[in-house]
Amino acid sequence: MPISQVGTPVRGSGKDQSIWKLEWTYTDGSGAVSLDTTQSDQHPSVATPVADGGTGITSITFPKSLRAWVLGKGLEPPTGDLADGTDYRHVEVTELDADAGTCNFRMIDIEGSGNLVDPTSGARARLVLMLERP
Repeated sequence: MPISQVGTPVRGSGKDQSIWKLEWTYTDGSGAVSLDTTQSDQHPSVATPVADGGTGITSITFPKSLRAWVLGKGLEPPTGDLADGTDYRHVEVTELDADAGTCNFRMIDIEGSGNLVDPTSGARARLVLMLERP
């Protein structure tokens, strides 16, 4: 059965799947996040879908599933910083665990050290997952 309150049910391998979309803004230079509730899917079983997970890491929580796939991910610097290459980050989704309903959104400095770094205040992140439900 598709996830309730998520408006994009699909089918794959004969099972119900749902597309789970999250969008959030980083509110300061230390990784604090603010979920955009008008752009994000929400479910009663997930009280806090995005949270600061440490330097360069955002912890993601989604409904527990049989399987999960990353369909899209991105991080956009604040509008005023689009021409400044130092504000861009390479993004990877790691430690994806469908059974637990968790993963990490990791941001890597592509202009300097190559280390995990927090995004610029006002940066906008997006993550799209496909979740296969029992």
